[in-house]
Amino acid sequence: MQSKPRITIAICTYNRAGYLKDTLDDLAAQTASPGEFEILVVNNNSRDATDTVCEIFSRTNPVFSFRWVDEINQGLSYARNRAAREAHSPVIIYIDDDVHLPNTFVQTALEYIEKRSSTMCAGGRILVSFDDEEEARPDWIPAELMPMFGLHDLGKKDQIYLPNNFPRGGNMMIRKTVFDAFGYFDTQLGRTGEKLLGSEEKAFFERIRKNGVELHYWADLELTHRIGSSRLEDEYLRKQSVGIGQSERLRVESSFKQKTKKFGSELIKLAGSLILSLGYLARGKTKSAGFIIRFRFWVLRGFLTGTNQHN
Repeated sequence: MQSKPRITIAICTYNRAGYLKDTLDDLAAQTASPGEFEILVVNNNSRDATDTVCEIFSRTNPVFSFRWVDEINQGLSYARNRAAREAHSPVIIYIDDDVHLPNTFVQTALEYIEKRSSTMCAGGRILVSFDDEEEARPDWIPAELMPMFGLHDLGKKDQIYLPNNFPRGGNMMIRKTVFDAFGYFDTQLGRTGEKLLGSEEKAFFERIRKNGVELHYWADLELTHRIGSSRLEDEYLRKQSVGIGQSERLRVESSFKQKTKKFGSELIKLAGSLILSLGYLARGKTKSAGFIIRFRFWVLRGFLTGTNQHN
């Protein structure tokens, strides 16, 4: 085994012990040599069996470089920043705690970082599966809203992200030197316990871009995000949508100009959603039409109220 791993697979987790076990099992089945990578789990105050899952994995897979640490400051951004500081390798691949990995995932990542040594930040392809659904996508979810369930698919060709796009946290590569040079994730943004905030990745990569760093899309670095039935319940979807709006408000709060611009953008999106919903209605897809409208109104509500109001 190598004394120092080439990459760190970082998993930040909160109360997802069952999913985490499956993700760790996928990592144990990788074709890459165990000496090439380390697995780092950051437990963000989970109240379930997360520690037990980690302890069992450590005992039953001694060949792997595996560690888990506790981050007591609640929030995904705190956990990701902790992972960046704890990683023993120069390259971090962040993945979610509820993903399915092909057994070539790590080997693909290793090949990318070797061939693209000048790439500082990259995002991989994220597909979506619904645990309790036979079809790839429930028919009431419009294709346009699949990104809120984690879908991030720019196709099968490597490319540089356009200015309005960026890597997603469920599958992203960041070299540690980026954190050293430009700082860490904003801890005011990102999910915090049961609060479904976001925008931490968007804010981070906007800052990186302003410093001249290109963001790359690695098409072959692919995984699948799993969606359980609880995340399809109306109350969860409402909280998630409101959280999107609240997060965007937080992201632009310090600038009146940006806040005004963002508000105008939300109104334009609302108008576009109304037109889109009419198209679904014309095709007889009333549930899809309704979800589009509710989503956009929930986001706007979150933006207008900010975080002063509970979800």
